[in-house]
Amino acid sequence: MKDKVYSQVYSILKTSREGVLDAIKGLADIGWDGIEAMGTNTGGLSKDDFHKFINDLGIRIISFHSLRDDYDREFAQEFGAKYTDVRPAHDLITVDQCKRSAEQLTKDCEYLKKFGLIGIVHNHATEFWPVEDDPDHNTAYDLLIRYTDPDIVKFELDVGWAMRAGINCGDLIRKYPGRFPVLHVKECNEVGKTYEDLEHFPRKVMEMMPPKPAAADDSKFIKGAPTFTDEQFKILKDSRKWNVALGEGLCDWVDIRNAAESQPGGCDAYISEREYFGPHGNEEDPFVWAKRDYDFLRSL
Repeated sequence: MKDKVYSQVYSILKTSREGVLDAIKGLADIGWDGIEAMGTNTGGLSKDDFHKFINDLGIRIISFHSLRDDYDREFAQEFGAKYTDVRPAHDLITVDQCKRSAEQLTKDCEYLKKFGLIGIVHNHATEFWPVEDDPDHNTAYDLLIRYTDPDIVKFELDVGWAMRAGINCGDLIRKYPGRFPVLHVKECNEVGKTYEDLEHFPRKVMEMMPPKPAAADDSKFIKGAPTFTDEQFKILKDSRKWNVALGEGLCDWVDIRNAAESQPGGCDAYISEREYFGPHGNEEDPFVWAKRDYDFLRSL
């Protein structure tokens, strides 16, 4: 797979701001074509020096997650990114909420065009739960695709989270061809049985979050992204052990690749992202897993 193999920096750092330069260099040393960045953290470098750092590594930033304002969007544009994630503005429990979210996503993605960016809707697993008042039992994900403008709104299908919800991702891509220019490549070895199994952040973790601090004291938040205690991270880790090594779970990667490539325009990027590392000794080192996932993708 040539010029399409990327890694999400979140896989290495999670929500930490520390060590981003080492993380990016480590991924470049493995051989990844580029990265999907988390926000605009330059590791303390000036913008010009960060440009040089990226260029000297010979990698590309194809996408950014967690851009919060126009400064961030301009930053992403300057670095030549093509995509950035967008998230629904409402809960996705009712048909009305899904329709209103779809309308907002279309507006958000239209606005991103001002910065040369394509908005991609990123999913977890609960989006694949049936909408409670839909007589046809559509999922929220189906409704978001149906009610967004296909020429403006694209989707970054996270295969692992979708598989966690029991979705055949090859069939999903074939159902909505052309909507998935980017995939998050993530493995899953167990389908969740309840809504709680599908939650991105377990309820216990969210119940332990402190109140959001005042603007004058935002040390616990990174532009809205929370930091977690060791106890919370343990709960998160234990809840995501379904995320095993690529090729060792339930996903049919050949079928998924074939479906993605058969879309109009194909697929631009396969971005590896990890929720869980382990459990064997030094394999908890994220770079060990990054290399393993890199080798799998290159051979696909």
